[in-house]
Amino acid sequence: MSDTLLLHKEPPLAWIVFNKPERRNAVDLDMWQTLPKLVAEVAEDDTLRVLLLRGAGEEAFISGADISQFGKIRSGPDTTHEYDRAVDGALKSLSTLEKPVVSMIHGFCMGGGCSVAVMCDLRLCADDARFSIPAARLGIAYPLERGVERLVHIVGVSNATEILLTARVYNAEEAAHMGLVNRVLPKAELESYTREYAIKLADNAPLSVAAHKFSVRESAKAATLRDMDKVKAWSTRCFGSADYREGVKAFMEKRRPRFQGK
Repeated sequence: MSDTLLLHKEPPLAWIVFNKPERRNAVDLDMWQTLPKLVAEVAEDDTLRVLLLRGAGEEAFISGADISQFGKIRSGPDTTHEYDRAVDGALKSLSTLEKPVVSMIHGFCMGGGCSVAVMCDLRLCADDARFSIPAARLGIAYPLERGVERLVHIVGVSNATEILLTARVYNAEEAAHMGLVNRVLPKAELESYTREYAIKLADNAPLSVAAHKFSVRESAKAATLRDMDKVKAWSTRCFGSADYREGVKAFMEKRRPRFQGK
């Protein structure tokens, strides 16, 4: 794999770490290509129930794509296509993972870092977090699938328009106000809070969590594009599961349920 993108397992949690602190964790082609492989490894491991993303060091979650590579890897149609395909595959791997994905954000979360963050289901950030999509200052435009569609669904049309057209930097409080992040924590408390938060997610019934994650994503689509058959199939699967029977039994017995994801 890559030493700039790391996977740490501490069941029921998995951590993917963007590990290039000398460049504020800017994502290069190798990292984009590696991310889906690590996400697939998390998907296949039944001991892991929540995936968390973080950046190494004290300065950044992800400062964006590694623009220093662009002269080489986006120099023509063929190389640009390879790069774009890698980015699209990386982001899609996060959005389609059935397990919940949480980003733990501190410091800079810029450009491609915002694309990664909005593909996660939940975003927790430190009070030193800074957010920006500076595409308008670079002369580039993000396609819908590169996070623009998700951004609109998360913060609304007005806020997304301002973010993309002004290219300004937003602080953590502003990000929370527009709904870009779910929680803002003092930086010293961010990791402990995120771990506790994720453990509570992992305690819930995995099939129910996966079903609701899928339903929420489908609800953001136009009604004619929603996969309602799969939404119903997920619901039916939950009601027929051993975890459903365990949940009801635990409730009646006034004890904590022990879910198996079956």
